[in-house]
Order: sequence, then C-alpha cells, then structure tokens
Amino acid sequence: MQNVLDTAKSVASTAATHASNLASTAAEYAGLTHTHGDEHAHRSTLPPDATAGEVKKMDAEGLAVFEGKEVRHECLVKINQLALDDKKHGLKELASLDLVTEGGQRGIDFYHPQRYFTVHRPMGTDYIGEVEIEEGKCIHIRCHKANGASHATFHSIDTRPGSEGGAVFTKGERLGWFDY
Repeated sequence: MQNVLDTAKSVASTAATHASNLASTAAEYAGLTHTHGDEHAHRSTLPPDATAGEVKKMDAEGLAVFEGKEVRHECLVKINQLALDDKKHGLKELASLDLVTEGGQRGIDFYHPQRYFTVHRPMGTDYIGEVEIEEGKCIHIRCHKANGASHATFHSIDTRPGSEGGAVFTKGERLGWFDY
C-alpha cells in the first residue's frame, strides 16, 4: 500500500511541475513576465546631471563613434594591455579570450560593434556600447564626444571582478552605465 501512495505522490508532483512549467512558458510567451524596469535598467546608476537614451542596435551614429579610427585603436590597445596585465598579475579580466599564449600574443579575431546607448551630460555625450570581439563574447566600452567636437574619444572598458567574467560579457548581456 505504501508503494501505491509513494507512486501517487510522485505522479502528482511531476504533474504539478509540468503544469507550472507550462504556465510559466505561456506567461513568458504572452509577455506577461516582462517588467518595465528591465527596459530602463541601463539608466539605474547614472549621475544626477545625465539623461540616457534607449539601448539601440548599431546605426550610422554608433558606427561613426565605435568604428572611429582613434576609438577603435585605443580600445584595441587597452584590450592588449589588459591581456598582458592578466598574464603578469593573474587578474583574469580577459581570461576567457586567451589573447596571450605561451608562444606570444594571438590578438583579436574581429571587432564588431553591436548596440549602444547615449548619455547626455552638460559637457557632451557619452556612448556606452557593446563590441563583439569573439563569437558571442563582447566588451562594453565607453566613449565621449565633447559638445561641438567632430569625433568621439575612447574613455574606458567596463570590467568586473575576474570571478564574474572580468571585461568579457556574453553577447546581449545587460548594457549599463559605468563611470571609471
């Protein structure tokens, strides 16, 4: 008799799990799980004198900034420096890219800006962008274009502790403001 009860409990538990999964899938498909805070998360830590635009796919304005000769060059120089520092100090900011091997430097396979948002401040516009540098692996960079300037300058790369991925983000990961 105990086996029958255990089997019944197991079947009921499995059915409840499947029903819950189906309900979650249906709610997600219908868009009922979306919170409006998600679409504005990139604005959460902005300075008080700043206003941010929406995150958008790369367009002509974004390409002019992130593909600009100076920005691209300075960004690649910074990535190279981070890779050398990783090897020297074990920081693991770019560890998942394996840019420095025993035989020397391997380099970056490609540089493809994906999406960005702008932050308007009294002294100009900051551009926070996602740049894919390996299949599915991206860096988040910040550039600045001063009021009246004709081109943007590279500012910095977003880095987290090595245990959280360092400077390497998954393509499509939350793109947010950083101030360093």
